[in-house]
Amino acid sequence: MNLSSIYRCLKISNKHILPLYQINRQIWHFRNILSIADKISVNDKDIKKCTYATTHEISSIEKPIGKEYSLIKKILSKFPFISIDKGRLNAAGFLLYESIADKIKYVDFFEEFNLPDTFYSWFVITELHVWMLMVRCMAEGDDGRYVRNRIVQALWSDVGLRVKKLGASNPAGTRAQVQELNEQFQAALIAYDEGLQSDDVVLAGAIWRRMYQQGEVDPENLDLLIKYIRKHIKVLDNITSDELFSQKTITWESPDK
Repeated sequence: MNLSSIYRCLKISNKHILPLYQINRQIWHFRNILSIADKISVNDKDIKKCTYATTHEISSIEKPIGKEYSLIKKILSKFPFISIDKGRLNAAGFLLYESIADKIKYVDFFEEFNLPDTFYSWFVITELHVWMLMVRCMAEGDDGRYVRNRIVQALWSDVGLRVKKLGASNPAGTRAQVQELNEQFQAALIAYDEGLQSDDVVLAGAIWRRMYQQGEVDPENLDLLIKYIRKHIKVLDNITSDELFSQKTITWESPDK
């Protein structure tokens, strides 16, 4: 019996079917992405699971779950081969990452904050936005942790593809670079978490060490980055659970605004 037949048997109206089909289309889309990423010669053992990030909790987030969705979830839970939650959350995680990789104006960041146009600069900018999404997701309990892990999975799939292109002739070097990036990523998450929960001085130190590698930096750039981070953390705080997981694109403003 196919999915449409199940819906007809359960007499679920068409307005309930559409969101589920939309989710299925997204799953097919990102399944293709992952099938490409799986071909990358990066040993999964080299990638440590993200066990720390992030501890920031948000107590004022609403969690509106419609009665209709709850009914569908309850009914379809009788069919073990159908998972609304996992499909929905998988799609949400990869779309949230896509909102960074495809929507961030990296050239503007390079110019505004005097960063070189390099792979490292791309990574630390992406990492910063991934961390902000992880902060928000951790207010959502188990669902949030699941989506957070999908965001991180999407990040490393993307990194693997990019690093492979840069070092196609040296697979061993590629694996070493990914391993080094992962270790730096773990440390950066802790530093950013501490900065967010402390004051601007601590956050500025984390930015300086990570993005500028303890080199020369214009203090105004650090100040602007701090304002950018705190502004977007607040924007994400104001997004409801339903909006976060509804597969809508997150809007990231230009750093000079």
